[in-house]
Amino acid sequence: MARIKQRQVFYIHGFDPRGAGHYHRLYRSQSALQAKVNGLHIDVSARKRGENHSHCWQLDTEHCQTRYNYLGWDDIVRAHWARGWLQIIGDLSLFLWVYILPGHILSYAKASPKQLMAGLYPAFYLLLSLLFSVWLATSLAGQLPWQMAQLPAGLVLVAALMHTSKHLGNKLAVFWLLRIYAFSARWARGQMPELAPRIHSFASHMAEAINDDTNDEVVIVAHSVGTMMVVPALAQALQQVHNPNRLAHQRVVLITLGHCIPLVSFHAAAADFRTALQQLGHNKRLLWLDYTAPTDGACFPLLNPVTSCGQSCAPHAGPRLLSPRFFTLYHPARYKKLRRAWYTMHFLYLMATDKPGPYDFFAFTAGPETIASQLKERT
Repeated sequence: MARIKQRQVFYIHGFDPRGAGHYHRLYRSQSALQAKVNGLHIDVSARKRGENHSHCWQLDTEHCQTRYNYLGWDDIVRAHWARGWLQIIGDLSLFLWVYILPGHILSYAKASPKQLMAGLYPAFYLLLSLLFSVWLATSLAGQLPWQMAQLPAGLVLVAALMHTSKHLGNKLAVFWLLRIYAFSARWARGQMPELAPRIHSFASHMAEAINDDTNDEVVIVAHSVGTMMVVPALAQALQQVHNPNRLAHQRVVLITLGHCIPLVSFHAAAADFRTALQQLGHNKRLLWLDYTAPTDGACFPLLNPVTSCGQSCAPHAGPRLLSPRFFTLYHPARYKKLRRAWYTMHFLYLMATDKPGPYDFFAFTAGPETIASQLKERT
């Protein structure tokens, strides 16, 4: 069993406006709960602000030290987080123009039927909300005895009902999905210039860690839309590693969780992105673990992110398609409730479990064994 003394982890979050503080608290609370399951007691240090939107905290166990780096782009997310109705309608219009009218949604439906439902969910919600609001407002306003007051009263009621619909939509994460589709379309079409310098910054952080011989293992974890950010970043970072021995023995590990990479890679204009994907898919020294759950409605479960967009993987390279098998990690009664909370389901990859199993986020990021050893031991 291969043991390590020092590991460096990089974490790239999804399309989430919450910053480093949220993910630091999440790791600290969930790792404490997971210790009751796996016996791995992790001392999580205070969070320190680094350079170029990075934050870090130390993870100490009895036999291993891990420097955990949060690579943030939440400021970019907040800048593109549609809030008012005009912005939401703008995202909806872009979704219809890019995905629906050209028929591209059929490609996503073929890749994952659940993505068809996820993509159409916001559009149907908005349409049904508007129809219901107009119908109910018309019915209620029609009961007024003063005919001249019916129209202004109806408009006020429609506005009030749509405000309630917007509040409910935020609770149900309807607009979160719409924002992700709109963001992905803008990125694929080259309309997100602020991403390039941030990705370059991420690449520099990763390359520095890989080139640091004191790190026994370098682990890059990306979740949700962060799995799209990590593709060009890691491809750039690996080009900055000039000593091939630093990539030997599966020392560099990429873990993608709940990926939605086709939201960019399927676009015809995303040629550079697909080139980066192919570079990762041909790197035989990179250990790439791709975890997706069929019960996660916001990802493309068990779909190869490289070959699905027409690129190729070299023999014995590319992502290993794995399922965390959440149904084996939680008690049946609790898992039944989790299945109904689809937003929570998309974040289970980062949370503590009820029972031990082959997937353990906290052992991967802070355990004393290499990830390659953990995989052999648990399969």
